[in-house]
Amino acid sequence: MARGDMGGVTQKVGTQVEILNRLPFEGVPMTIDFTSVSDTDAETDEKVVYAGTPIDGSGKPQKTTPWTGAVGILLHDVYEHRPQGTILKKAYINKTAAEANASVTYDETLYGMFPMIVFEMGK
Repeated sequence: MARGDMGGVTQKVGTQVEILNRLPFEGVPMTIDFTSVSDTDAETDEKVVYAGTPIDGSGKPQKTTPWTGAVGILLHDVYEHRPQGTILKKAYINKTAAEANASVTYDETLYGMFPMIVFEMGK
């Protein structure tokens, strides 16, 4: 029997953008730092970091060049109420979908930072 209030959060499942072009992929878990995040979800008004965003070693999103300390690309959208995400280390990324979802533009510098990630043009 539960004691006290049991809180809950409603979250949509299965509605996120797929940034992977194909399998396989390898990623590592990371807690995302929301201190400098200004993007919010239109429906929930909650802070969000979108899939396809480069993430640095301390969990901070990197939205513009220079890609200072970027260590991977975020696999799924991550919301502030549950800041755990997966950072891609090896993957085949749909460049078109990832850039559009994250509102970033990848460049040659970023490609060079991730030799095990293949950025493929999507449809």
